[in-house]
Amino acid sequence: MKKILLNAGLKAGDYAIKPVGGGLFRARAMQENRDNAASILNPPFSFAAQKDGMKSLGRTIDLLGPYQATGAFVMRAWAKANANALERYLAAYIEATRWARDPANRAECVQLLSERLKIERSVAEPTYDALMDPAFGLVPDARFDHQGFRNVLALRAEIEGQWGGKPPAPDKFIDLGYYERAMALAGK
Repeated sequence: MKKILLNAGLKAGDYAIKPVGGGLFRARAMQENRDNAASILNPPFSFAAQKDGMKSLGRTIDLLGPYQATGAFVMRAWAKANANALERYLAAYIEATRWARDPANRAECVQLLSERLKIERSVAEPTYDALMDPAFGLVPDARFDHQGFRNVLALRAEIEGQWGGKPPAPDKFIDLGYYERAMALAGK
């Protein structure tokens, strides 16, 4: 959000950041008090906000470029000690992603979104459709987005000043061996 505001000409101090929690709470805060003027909202909250009359300023990937958001992140020591469980979890996540992305399962997915998130079908449908865009939502086989991760590091370095303002090499944080073994379990 800070980078989006900076790109729009607003610097730190021109606005106040109010941490209120996840998407549901951010959407609710904007509905309850119009002084809470902006937030990053993912589906379904972005669609519910639009339905309530709020205006979208665009998707973060369109405003900032690729972004690795969803993922399984663990400490290396834990991964090593729990490799089998981690690989089975990743294999199940890959299979679930394949199932959700299968157009034959669209109606069931929309129904699940509606029931589990307690949202109207008119919000669940565009949520599902948005999540099927691999540049924005569920990536086939839950593949890691190297460019998106580099962008995450670059944004944190630039905006938050981490690592002295210079992003580290992504390889410092990544071990895709567990994912590769999970792909073998899931069947390539």
